Amino acid sequence: EPCPTPEPPKAEPGAPPGPTRWGICSAGAISHDFVVALKTLPPTEHTVVAVAARDLGRAQAFAQRFGVPRAYGSYEELAEDPDVDVVYVGVVNPAHLPTGLLFLRRGRAVLMEKPMALGAHEVAELVRTARERGVFLMEGFWTRFFPAWQRLRTMAAEGALGSPLVLRGELGFALGGVPRLREPGLGGGVLLDLGGYGLQMALALLGGGGPPKTLRAHGVLHPTGTD
Repeated sequence: EPCPTPEPPKAEPGAPPGPTRWGICSAGAISHDFVVALKTLPPTEHTVVAVAARDLGRAQAFAQRFGVPRAYGSYEELAEDPDVDVVYVGVVNPAHLPTGLLFLRRGRAVLMEKPMALGAHEVAELVRTARERGVFLMEGFWTRFFPAWQRLRTMAAEGALGSPLVLRGELGFALGGVPRLREPGLGGGVLLDLGGYGLQMALALLGGGGPPKTLRAHGVLHPTGTD
């Protein structure tokens, strides 16, 4: 069955293209932060047209706060909205795979909050589906777009830093009281929450930007089994 494609923004002949129309999946804190950031851009370039949450009341409160025209009480309704060009997915980690597949199979471009999924096999399924449907899929590492980071990568690529051999990174927040991080069933653990920032920097700067030949990890596990 052919997947539907979003209807293009309506514009007069010769007029500039309309804004990219965003749908927001989940009305939690990370989606709040994403929309706050998105609204710093010109509305002629980006606009939020719909938000969905598993609880309609939360979606409506989110919509009222940010002036979003439509609120849905299910992700399926958002996937069927013909006016959505791309969906930002801010659900909890274990829901990344099924939620991402829902939108990709409907032909919606997806910006997936990191981590992309809980493991390589899940990421592979998302990537395969996006390629089969011919739609955009990206993991939302905002640090990759910081001007300072882009400048650092350029300097490294030009040889201005010599040949980097070691990268040491430290990133920490007081998150000991966040139950989500301690529970394997919620996709918890430091690596999926914050560790990816350091890893993606190391992969980009060391070894010519290719995949590592070997990988060794040391760490401490919480009694629940998460790192």
